[in-house]
Amino acid sequence: MAKTKTTIADYRKLDDKALLKELANARAKLQDLKNQLTIGKLKSYHQIKALRRTIAQMETVHNEKILLEAIQHGES
Repeated sequence: MAKTKTTIADYRKLDDKALLKELANARAKLQDLKNQLTIGKLKSYHQIKALRRTIAQMETVHNEKILLEAIQHGES
């Protein structure tokens, strides 16, 4: 079974709570991968690089939502 790749457009479709939950899960997984790297169990470093990129995308979408909300709140 092939994994489906989540794109930044998929993160934009999530509401704030779901996005923050995904972000927390990704950060926990990153910490786990770093621990595996430290003890020598991690076979390929590319997983860390890919997860860091995913976290950055999620943070970007979260910041976009915050800015959009601030703009809309200022116009009201």
